[in-house]
Amino acid sequence: YVNDVSILANPIDCKREMAFVPDTPMLEEYMTGIQYLNFICDIYRVPVKTRKAKVDSLIEQFQMEKSINSLISSFSHGMKQKTALIAAFAHDPKILILDEPFIGLDPESFIIFSSHILDVVERVCNKIAVIKDGKLVYEGATEEATRLNNLESFFMELNHADTISSL
Repeated sequence: YVNDVSILANPIDCKREMAFVPDTPMLEEYMTGIQYLNFICDIYRVPVKTRKAKVDSLIEQFQMEKSINSLISSFSHGMKQKTALIAAFAHDPKILILDEPFIGLDPESFIIFSSHILDVVERVCNKIAVIKDGKLVYEGATEEATRLNNLESFFMELNHADTISSL
């Protein structure tokens, strides 16, 4: 079920609530980046009135302004990855599945990274948030959280705490 809708009974409705970005995106290389994004927005029924602002904002955040009107076949792996991420975020999915989404991306392109693999989080993220039982229990700099020990130890300590800490 996705939002109380059976994926067996209504697979298309459920799929509209999801997005998947593989480690090697398979994009329509005969299209330009913006054509592809509009194509995906059409599939997911993103209203034309709201699409432009959303897609333009994502294009800017991923620093794709200079290349988004070029053919996808001319894109580097990282540019294809960015285009796939923009397409995934463009329709505000309820479920977002990212399979190694950072392969080929420059560090400035990382926006939000969600993981339970704490050693990767410690190496990749400069800020972290920890959510326990749907509540924010820590928000702050990774450096501060790991000042005395590694992130796994910090997480274990937080797992037993009931208060919010913000540095």
